[in-house]
Amino acid sequence: MKRIEQLRPLSMEHHLSLVLANKAIKTAKSNDKAKIEVLCKQIAQEFDIRWEAHFIKEELSLFAIFENKYRAKLIADAHKDAELTAFLREQHNQMRTMSADMSDGRTDQLEDFGILLRDHTRLEERRLFPLISELFNAEELHRVAISTAHDA
Repeated sequence: MKRIEQLRPLSMEHHLSLVLANKAIKTAKSNDKAKIEVLCKQIAQEFDIRWEAHFIKEELSLFAIFENKYRAKLIADAHKDAELTAFLREQHNQMRTMSADMSDGRTDQLEDFGILLRDHTRLEERRLFPLISELFNAEELHRVAISTAHDA
């Protein structure tokens, strides 16, 4: 799917999240306890640096503009995606909890984490990004680009 330039940095990060999601699912299904433990530790160690930073970028840019400017109108129009960012925030919070659990040594959620990460990423790419591309004006898209650049 062709992505508008302003969302490309997030889409590149989404590619990495899909790689991790698939690895988590595959590793969990392998039932190899050592590999599961290693991957859970890796996720827990990298979460704040990579994924939490990604979530914050989305929440403070895309989600904030969407919720502050467009959500009420979409609700009034009974648009199916009016509550999309609220749902995506909830998923972010679920992954934060799962990562914290992995940091505490829990490994039983690895497959669920992978499935959630995969489904969440696809939802953003397939529903949120097209909606943002349609709704946001040039200034809003510029603000998103600035706040989600790789060095931001």
